[in-house]
Amino acid sequence: MQKKIFSGPALARCLILSSTSMLLFCLGFLLLPLGVVALVLSPTPLALLGVRENKFLMTWGILGATLTLSIIFSPWFALSFLLGYGFLCFGLTLPLGKLEKGSESLLFCVVVSIISKLLFVVASVALTGNNPYAVDLNMLQSMYGGMHSGEQEGAHSREQVAQAVELVPYMFPFFIIVYSMFDSFLNYKLCEILQRKHDVKFPSLPPFGEWRFPTSLLYVLVFAFVLPFIVEDNNSRLWTMLEYNLKFIINIFFFLQGLALTWWGLSKLAAYRPFPLSLPLRIIIIGLLSMPVLNTWVVAIGLCDMCFDLRNKKIKRA
Repeated sequence: MQKKIFSGPALARCLILSSTSMLLFCLGFLLLPLGVVALVLSPTPLALLGVRENKFLMTWGILGATLTLSIIFSPWFALSFLLGYGFLCFGLTLPLGKLEKGSESLLFCVVVSIISKLLFVVASVALTGNNPYAVDLNMLQSMYGGMHSGEQEGAHSREQVAQAVELVPYMFPFFIIVYSMFDSFLNYKLCEILQRKHDVKFPSLPPFGEWRFPTSLLYVLVFAFVLPFIVEDNNSRLWTMLEYNLKFIINIFFFLQGLALTWWGLSKLAAYRPFPLSLPLRIIIIGLLSMPVLNTWVVAIGLCDMCFDLRNKKIKRA
C-alpha cells in the first residue's frame, strides 16, 4: 500500500527533521568553533526525511527551512543554507537504488556538494561582493606573525609564512573541493549508520584499510609538474592557480591512500600477539602521522602504493 505524501505522521516528521536541520545550521554560527560539526551535519536530518518518507517532502522541508531562516534572520543567511548545505541532501538521496557501490554514491555526493558551493559563491559575490570561502590574509599574517615573533629564527619563519600566504588567493578551488569531500563523507557515513536498521540502506563504504584511488591520478600529477614548462605565460593567474590546486588536491589523495595503507599494515600487525596494537593505539599512530613533517612521508607511501599496489602484492605473496 502506497504511503500518503501529506499524511499527518509524515508532515510531523517533516516539521521535526527540517527544524533539526535549521537548528544544527544555526548552532554552527552561534557556537564557533565547536558548532562547526553541527553546521557540517545539518543536511543529515533532511536527507533522512527523503529516504524514510519521500524526496517530495524533503524538497518541501528544504524550502520551508530556507523560508523560515529568511524571515527570522536574512535572505543571505537562508541562501547560505539552501546552496551551501540544502542541495547536499539531493546528493545523498538521489543515488539510492541507482548506484550499487558506496564509493560511487559518495563521489556523486561530492560532485553535488562542489557544484552547490560554487553556486553559493557566485550568488554571494553577486549580492554582497564577498567570497564566503575567502581567507582573511591580514588575520592569517598577524596570527602567524605573533606565533613566531619570539623565536630566534623568526625571520626565516616569517618568510615561510609570507610565501604560504601568497599562495592562499590561488587555493580557492582547493578549499572548496576539500571541504566538499569532508562534509559529503561525514553526512554520508552518518546517514549510512542511521539507516542500517531500515529497509532503504545506503551502500556501505569500503573499510578504511582498503581505500584506493585510481592510478590515473598519476597522470594528473605529471601534468601539474609539466604545466609550467608548456605554458608560455608562467605569470598567468589562471595557470598558476591550476598548477598549485592540482598539486595540492593530488597530494590529498596520496595522503589518504598512504594513511589507508598504514592502517591496513597496523591491522595486520594487530593480528599477531607479539604486536598488541589495540584500536586506540592505532588511531593515535595515525594521528601522529597526520602531523606536519611526518605527513610528507605518508604522501610518499601513498604514491608508492598507487604505483605498485603494495597491498595486493603482499596478499598474493601470503
